[in-house]
Amino acid sequence: MLNFLFFCKSEIKVPKEFLETIGAFGINLKNPDEVIDNRALSGILVLGGDGTLLKAVPYAYEYDLPILGVNMGKFGFLTEITLEELPQVLKLWVEGSLTFDERTLLEAKYQDKVEVFLNEGAILKGPVGRIITLDLKIDGEEFIEIYGDGLIVSTPTGSTAYNLSAGGPVVHPRVRAMIITPICSFKINHKPFLIPEDSTLEVILKEGEEEVHLLLDGRTNLFIEPKQPVRFHRAKRPLKLVSSPTKSYLTILKEKFTW
Repeated sequence: MLNFLFFCKSEIKVPKEFLETIGAFGINLKNPDEVIDNRALSGILVLGGDGTLLKAVPYAYEYDLPILGVNMGKFGFLTEITLEELPQVLKLWVEGSLTFDERTLLEAKYQDKVEVFLNEGAILKGPVGRIITLDLKIDGEEFIEIYGDGLIVSTPTGSTAYNLSAGGPVVHPRVRAMIITPICSFKINHKPFLIPEDSTLEVILKEGEEEVHLLLDGRTNLFIEPKQPVRFHRAKRPLKLVSSPTKSYLTILKEKFTW
């Protein structure tokens, strides 16, 4: 008997094929608020798109569980498994021959808040629209000041998300790096750059408007204050993600971007 935490995109109807498949494998689904003992859990099953999967990441990190994402969304970079592939993946899981793709997680610390994220942490100006000034330190060394709309700190997994829209590079998930991408920098020679994933990045808001946001994976929104550092570093352990048994990352990349 397999037990999974279950995350489902709210506006979709659960397909009959999905229910039949999990029934055939004797899978018991539990909502996150039903978890009493995580030792009885095999993994986290996500039915939806990448946004739904990102909501499951803190639970996967807390309980050290792999995520199986079934793509029922529009794009589906992270939810790689199709409905047709689900029986094959579950068969491999039951047989103990399923391999998991490890993805780097980053941790953001601000005051007494500590959060992990899979895609990106973004520091963004508020609705007034004035330029903000951010001071960057890497491993304690003063680096640069960024004047503009903000900054994105991304993992390689998140390189195809907000980072890419802001002009950052596509980075293969197996590359061990942290991507730093200025958003609409006033100094046009400030370009995206990569640092080792074991670095510690410290960002301090020097000047800015009243509402400056720290947005983590689009699910956690904190207001940050001047002179209060936000620190980013690699989380203690990676995320285990079930990858497609029929398509490589490069194949998915080509399909999604029609390269």
